[in-house]
Amino acid sequence: MSVFHISKDLSLPRDCVTWVLAFLAKRGAGKTYDSAVLAEEMLKAGIPIVVIDGMGIWWGLRVGKSGEGPGLPIVVFGGEHGDLPLVAEKAKQIARAIVQANISAVIDLSTLSKAMSRRILTDFLDELYQINRVERHVFIEETDLWAPQRTIGPEQATCLGSVDNFVRRGGNHNLGCSMITQRSAVLNKDILTQSDCLVVLRTLAPQDKKAIQAWVEEQTDEDRRALNEWYDSLKVLKNGEAWVWHPEKPAIYKKVMFRQRETFHATRTFLLSPKAGSIKLMDVNEFVDKFRNVFEPKPKPVPEGKPRSELVKATETVERKIAQIARPIENPRPLDIGILPTPQDPPIAIVEVRRPTAGLETRKPTLAASDRDVVGRILYAISQASFDERQTLPKALEILSQFGWLHERREVEQVLLQLCDLKFFTRKISSGNMNWYSLTPDAKQRIVLLEVNAA
Repeated sequence: MSVFHISKDLSLPRDCVTWVLAFLAKRGAGKTYDSAVLAEEMLKAGIPIVVIDGMGIWWGLRVGKSGEGPGLPIVVFGGEHGDLPLVAEKAKQIARAIVQANISAVIDLSTLSKAMSRRILTDFLDELYQINRVERHVFIEETDLWAPQRTIGPEQATCLGSVDNFVRRGGNHNLGCSMITQRSAVLNKDILTQSDCLVVLRTLAPQDKKAIQAWVEEQTDEDRRALNEWYDSLKVLKNGEAWVWHPEKPAIYKKVMFRQRETFHATRTFLLSPKAGSIKLMDVNEFVDKFRNVFEPKPKPVPEGKPRSELVKATETVERKIAQIARPIENPRPLDIGILPTPQDPPIAIVEVRRPTAGLETRKPTLAASDRDVVGRILYAISQASFDERQTLPKALEILSQFGWLHERREVEQVLLQLCDLKFFTRKISSGNMNWYSLTPDAKQRIVLLEVNAA
């Protein structure tokens, strides 16, 4: 049976894959570093792991220790080093794909709002808990963000409930967990007390020591004097040095210095350095392709002669109705006609037609911004000032992804051209054969905003 060599003085048993561990320390003491050592050991043993990363640093598992060369195979979702986007409404599908493809993954939430991060984490953990069958370990960085002692509002309470259920009952589904926090006092105590193994690094704050004390006194019969001496010793631990305490068999109570990492530790100092922009991650195309086969099945071929898009068809239908209704008459007066959609036609909005003394004036169409399709999503991005400056097609794709929406290049290009026909954009081609899309002056005034689930 394999063991995990976290220190020259200590190896954790294979069974710790399904333990609940708590890495507790003040900022900068080495809790993320030490937990990554355990993650390396599991990855090398072929055990799938998932990292919930709110800091944007766990992608370093994919890079060699010096910042160059290969690291370990793990797919990164989201963040600045993501292999694949992290789409909020697809959090459950991502969990299913990870399980079906049996890959290790980093879920990088560092570039998202706290509200969207909680929503993703809630859906992801709930789905992973339901469908997982193989042994898998989940590292939750900054656990106190997702499971605080005090919650504000239903959103935080829902996220806390998901984390609590995952920690308490994950072992029934072969799931283990490592909680990593610099604020033991802020982490929900009902969750902290579920820990099987405590890994305590340098800790100074009295309130954090009290949180650790609550766990210890439930697990040991040591006299009060000995425990007080142990609490005091926590403030002098070196970076990376920790007390590992597992009361049940195999009993562990030992102070150790964790071994050095074999992969890259992306410190805050490094992220600010010029080298951060040139680092190359290990090639995981095989894993990404395996994921895409599960999560993004190939689209069905489009039959030849397929009618033009529903947007263009609906627009032409409205124009034909206008032409039939609007006829010049003697002594005309203004007349407003609402062209309402039939069940077969998508909603286009109210078209106002006026009959002037001579001829016909037709106002430009008004469209609805929503999250139902790429048309509504682009219109929503326009309403949020994302297209105030002229943009290219690649930039439009990036803008949509920032709202959590992922679409194919051709699909977005077709809609941009359609919106040009409807006078929401004007298009110019540069000397480099690049299309540039600029908003028309009245584009925003012709958008009706519906409820949209976006970041």
